[in-house]
Amino acid sequence: MINRNKITVLFLFLCVTFEQCYSKIPDYIQVCKRDQDTINECVRKSVEVLRPKLLEGIPEIDVPSLDPFYISEISPSSSSNTKGFQATGKDIMVSGAGNYSIKSVELDLEKQTFRARIRFPKLHFEGKYKVDIQFLLLPIRGEGTLSADAIKCTVDCLLRYKIVERNGVEYIEFTDLDNDINIRDYKINLQGLFNGDKSLEEATNQALNENKAELIKAVKPFAEKSVSNIILDAANKITKNIPYDELLPKP
Repeated sequence: MINRNKITVLFLFLCVTFEQCYSKIPDYIQVCKRDQDTINECVRKSVEVLRPKLLEGIPEIDVPSLDPFYISEISPSSSSNTKGFQATGKDIMVSGAGNYSIKSVELDLEKQTFRARIRFPKLHFEGKYKVDIQFLLLPIRGEGTLSADAIKCTVDCLLRYKIVERNGVEYIEFTDLDNDINIRDYKINLQGLFNGDKSLEEATNQALNENKAELIKAVKPFAEKSVSNIILDAANKITKNIPYDELLPKP
């Protein structure tokens, strides 16, 4: 006779193997039918319903809180076209993301793409930085703490996905994400420039705040890369164990 412990172990093994234990759709996921005529509005409402869970985080699937959220590091990639831009940000806390508004949503079932435009009235950043760059004609060097506000931010996202099969069940898998970040205005303050020389530090912060278009152009590729990684990771964690036919059932 098989004892109860062995039966329990066998059941848990089957659950993990076939992922059926996790296929039940959580209450915070609003199901939308696979109908191109109605799906955009349904998905928009679904994202709104998801807002409270995004704000507090979803620890059971390792999705962190949206407000605040943390970026461990922002730095130029090895393939960056911004030559000579040696700057990194670390341990950055971002607050204000929970106040987003969804301006548009478009899910194309045939092309398997998801587009969205999201607006943030204000994002506040606190963290550490290290910089050695030539900004306009001004050399900027130092490391310390940063504080910044990005005002009236708009993010245009394009998520691509594919349908994958695991153990005879189809799931959505997001493969990549393009995003375009536009910032209307910002304020930034760097503490610790030029080994603490306050007069140079003040002049540099003034220059950074007076030449906003140039700084946004320099920082934008790194910010977009970090945002892409965060959104792509969260999207896949949310949908990973929900079958395609349950998440987006046929009409």
